[in-house]
Amino acid sequence: MRMSSNETSHQSLENVFHKIQGPSSNQLISHFQETVNDRLREMKGADDATKAKVKLEVYQEICNEVVLPNFFTRYMTEMIKDADHLFQFRKVFTSQLAANSLLQHAFALVERTPVRFVFCTKTGQMISQDFRFQYNQGLLDKHKVPFRLTRNIEELIGPFLLQGVFIPSFVSISSAMNDKRSIFEPMLHILLRDDIISWYTSKSNPRNDHKSRELEVQLSDRIWKNVGYVQERVEECSARLVEDASKEAISENPDPVDSKVRQLISVATNSDNLSLMSATFQAWL
Repeated sequence: MRMSSNETSHQSLENVFHKIQGPSSNQLISHFQETVNDRLREMKGADDATKAKVKLEVYQEICNEVVLPNFFTRYMTEMIKDADHLFQFRKVFTSQLAANSLLQHAFALVERTPVRFVFCTKTGQMISQDFRFQYNQGLLDKHKVPFRLTRNIEELIGPFLLQGVFIPSFVSISSAMNDKRSIFEPMLHILLRDDIISWYTSKSNPRNDHKSRELEVQLSDRIWKNVGYVQERVEECSARLVEDASKEAISENPDPVDSKVRQLISVATNSDNLSLMSATFQAWL
């Protein structure tokens, strides 16, 4: 059990949606699942491509007909009347979101649902109440969508802060972590070791200290693979090293130094990918 204070300034994306639009998010989850199932039942024996097409159609219907594309922006505009203060909130929130998104991607976080997308309305700080990794046979397992950047979040940030704050913050944090990877490596090892041992023991009978040490030895290879997985993801999001700037400057299609982060944003905001996420992810928010 973990106890923490419940500040009134701490709001989740789900609470914001409920306050602006009213309907329960559970109703939308049920509506999505039932509508998809009804249409697939009518088709009889639909293949994976057809199922994906139906999910995309229902997802787009919810986006166009049910959920406002700007309820998050409307909520913050009501909360913060002053334009300067609102811009400062959005700027801090964007940089915080960049750091949080990097962690979501690098550690393969699970259950990135609206109720767990929590932020402070006073400071713009992101609050990670649940920080749990997704494992597949003891190895970190990547997601189809790297981090949560659904349309209402993207709309609140806007294109200027996305390009001018989110991407540079994402790349700068990644680069700083990658530069100090020798310092972070033992910390990562301890963090991932404790988590995977806890994950394994939660699925088996209680063990004594001797059995726990044996388990750690058995899992050593997987722990180091997970450490490498996180380091690799941080490294690929770092600023790309340009060996010959003058030569690249005159090339026809030079790759930006932050190309990997831009690619991740494209994946995270792609409707085809979002529609295939679990209904509890609520990609329409």
